[in-house]
Amino acid sequence: MSSVYFKSLLEKRNQWLEEQIRQMSVDILSIGTYTCTVCGEVAGEYIIDHLGETIRLSNVETYAFLKFILETEASS
Repeated sequence: MSSVYFKSLLEKRNQWLEEQIRQMSVDILSIGTYTCTVCGEVAGEYIIDHLGETIRLSNVETYAFLKFILETEASS
């Protein structure tokens, strides 16, 4: 696999991941979870406020956390 191909693939993956986080951030608002996706000073990280508790996570951790909350809390 060429490095140009791999770099392009990673860029596409990162774009996909950001879009997934944006969509889940909207979907999860009704649960009382807010995701800061526009904080320039925390590039590559997201600040999440979940029921009054604030945490800072990487993009991969944010995806997993939001997915977990949506699948466990939204169905409750």
